[in-house]
Amino acid sequence: MTSRRSIAERVIARASARGTPIDGDPEFMAIVELWVTGDIESDEMRDRYNALLGQRSRGNRSVGLSPEGAEMPEATVLQPNTEPDDQATASLQIKSAHWREA
Repeated sequence: MTSRRSIAERVIARASARGTPIDGDPEFMAIVELWVTGDIESDEMRDRYNALLGQRSRGNRSVGLSPEGAEMPEATVLQPNTEPDDQATASLQIKSAHWREA
């Protein structure tokens, strides 16, 4: 059985190898730690992270850092992998994506 911590470490290592490190964001890593300890499931982790991105986007807009309609910097989007690595734990898939203001 693969532990959630080993899954998280593997995903973090893959992201770093691709040049998009994700472990430097303490707010994101706090969400990951909640998933690792079993306090939340992967869909809740994804929802919390997407809410964090939205909150940051709104904060940037309110101080004029992101003009309306301008392309935002690359963001990391979490999506649960629908095919788990083993029977007990679903892995996470992290995708880098450009996204635009709504």
